[in-house]
Amino acid sequence: MRGERAEADLDPVPTVHPLLVRAFGGLDAAGITWCMLRGEAGLGDPAGDVDLLVDAETLDQLDEVLARHEFLRLPAHSAGRHRTYIGYHPSTDRWIELDVEWAVEFGPTSHVLVNWLRPALRTAVAADLLSRRRRQGQVWVLDPDDAFWALLLHRIVDKRVVTGEHARRLRELAANATSHSALASVVADYCPPGWDPQRVLDSARHGRWMQLLDLGRKLPSRATSARPIALRVAALGRGLSGLATAVLQPSPGLSVALIGPDGAGKSTLTEGLANSTGLPTRRIYMGLWQGEGETGDPVPLAAAILAAARRPVRSWRRAAVALYHQGRGRTVVFDRHPYDALLPPGPPHLRLKRIFFGFLARSVPPPSIVLVLDLPAEITHQRRPEEDPFQLATARDAYLALARRLRRAEVINADRTPDELRVEATARIWHAMVERRTR
Repeated sequence: MRGERAEADLDPVPTVHPLLVRAFGGLDAAGITWCMLRGEAGLGDPAGDVDLLVDAETLDQLDEVLARHEFLRLPAHSAGRHRTYIGYHPSTDRWIELDVEWAVEFGPTSHVLVNWLRPALRTAVAADLLSRRRRQGQVWVLDPDDAFWALLLHRIVDKRVVTGEHARRLRELAANATSHSALASVVADYCPPGWDPQRVLDSARHGRWMQLLDLGRKLPSRATSARPIALRVAALGRGLSGLATAVLQPSPGLSVALIGPDGAGKSTLTEGLANSTGLPTRRIYMGLWQGEGETGDPVPLAAAILAAARRPVRSWRRAAVALYHQGRGRTVVFDRHPYDALLPPGPPHLRLKRIFFGFLARSVPPPSIVLVLDLPAEITHQRRPEEDPFQLATARDAYLALARRLRRAEVINADRTPDELRVEATARIWHAMVERRTR
């Protein structure tokens, strides 16, 4: 790209998380021009979003390229020109989020229904910033001059606070920054009386953050004052366009069924997945037999018929709730599933039970993936000493046989710590999600 410089900056080469190494390498290999907007020093263990600027001409490639490196796009409902991608790295048990922008804009970003009403500082400098980017190891970063102005405007306009670490970095960048950056020209265009880029630089060098925060509150209003209605309507149009894309091209969430013998850790795993995943997740209990006298004790015929009649209705109701959440892009984790009905039934009325239980198991939409928790019977007996070891071994064999029958089933060794089991299950789920999106 014209004017592109590959020489290293004076800053140390940043450490980069392995998942980001793959993603950044994929962008380079695909010929996508990109760079970090800020935060390159924290790429080894990102504390928040990883903010990237990309060439708008390459947006059509972006979803496919990042998906190949296990970053999937999330639905967005804001008026800002950006996309959010998320990825999972099992080895470090880390979810990492990319916030990818193709236009440099400053101002609080919220839902499209209200965001368009707020003034914003919008610029046309993205191509200029990308043309001046520099290489630091495996990362493209802004030219130091551009980096100062981009970080300053992010803190005083977007965040409206300058904290200790950001203050230190701004003073460090300000020492060598100039008023020649494209972003400095934007500031010059909208500065209130008494302000110019040189005064901004002097204020940053001397740590006059309250003055700069006051300036940051004024810049968006001054930027939109000439065409307040037209600019807000344009922002609303962009937001509605993005919202329409999310509605017309939905990315339904995955459904995950956790099944296995009692004592294998299904409930603990379900809770762990619901609380630790980087994706919006809902937990739904889908057990068929719990609390309905299925303990081997004699049950009156009338009570048995009533319980049987309730089971499909209850399953349908819970499946409808699951479909709603999936339609909203959420991952649904089923604690148990009607597939339990496919296990060998006990007497009496074996033929009737097989027919009815087969109907129960197939009366709800199949999950996207079934994780069958497998635990040696002797370990299960240690967890549940009141159970008969022979019955525990029989139950284990039945679930392994069921796993071989189900098309979407994967067996997971449950003889590990809850965290190790959660990481393994998360990796399986994420792989299924990536595979479905890239298929």
